[in-house]
This record gives sequence, C-alpha cells and structure tokens, in this order.
Amino acid sequence: MASINDVFNQLQAVNTKLDLLHADGIAEIAATNQVKASVDNLDNDVTAGFAATTNLLNILATIDVEVVKLLFHLTQQADTMICALEHISKNTCGILTQTTIQTQLQERIADDVSTLRAIAEYAEPQAALDHERHIELEKKIERCCPPERPRPACDYKPCPSPRPMPMPELPKRPDQPPPIG
Repeated sequence: MASINDVFNQLQAVNTKLDLLHADGIAEIAATNQVKASVDNLDNDVTAGFAATTNLLNILATIDVEVVKLLFHLTQQADTMICALEHISKNTCGILTQTTIQTQLQERIADDVSTLRAIAEYAEPQAALDHERHIELEKKIERCCPPERPRPACDYKPCPSPRPMPMPELPKRPDQPPPIG
C-alpha cells in the first residue's frame, strides 16, 4: 500500500506538471496574441496598400479622361485643317484651269486687237489722235476719282473650327506612396 508521503510526492509531481501546463498555456496564449497582432498589422498594411493603389488608379483614370478629351479636340482641329486644304485644292485647280483658258483667249485677242488697231489708224488717222487725247483725259479723271473696284471672285468661307481647349485640371501626383507598416 502507498504511504501518505508517496501520495504527497505524487501530488507535488502533479502540481508541478499542472504549473508547467499552466505556464505553457499562458505562453501559448501570448504566442497566439502575437500572431493575432501580426495578422492585424498585415491586414492594416494590405488595406492601406489597396487604398493607395485605388487612389492612384483613380488619378490615372482622371488623366486618361483628359487625354481622351484632348485627342477629340485634336481630331476636330485636324478635320478643320483637312476642310481648309480641300478649299485650297479646289480653288487652286479652278484657278489653274481658268488661267490656262484665259491665257489662250488673251493671246488670240491681243493678235486681233493689234490687227484692228493698225487698220483703224490707217483708215482714220484723225480718230486715232482723238482717241489718244481721250485716253489722256481718262487718266487725269481716274487720278482724281478712281473707279470702283470690282468685287473679288472668291468669297472665302472659313471652315468651322473647335473652340480652344482649356488646360485640363489633372489631379496632383503624390510625391511618395504612403508608408506601409
């Protein structure tokens, strides 16, 4: 049979083991609390990182919207330039065509006028002198009262152009991302 000393020694051994278990439990709780704190810090860091990323993506989206507006404006300006170039091209072609026709007509008229003048001067010398005097009088009158100029043949109508593009209001770029941790 076991003696009281044996029972007491056994109880002390059990008590020591219970103290060890209790100390291990406390250490385990402390370690669990440390892990929880680390997980909480990591969660805060991840949340802050996602918030910073979202903020920067929103800034990029705002810049992209302004870029699209500017590209649309540039497209409108290019359309205006193309329209003006089409006007120039059409007018240049018309002028070249008319110049060619008029040059041929003027050469024939010059030949005919020269012939007619020679005939008229031989046939009516007095009329030729009167004509010269009349021309001199017309020159004097024109110096005093010049004749009204004819209207231009071309009535230019400018192409529609877009209004000037204002400077876009871009968001401020952050100097540094917020610190993580």
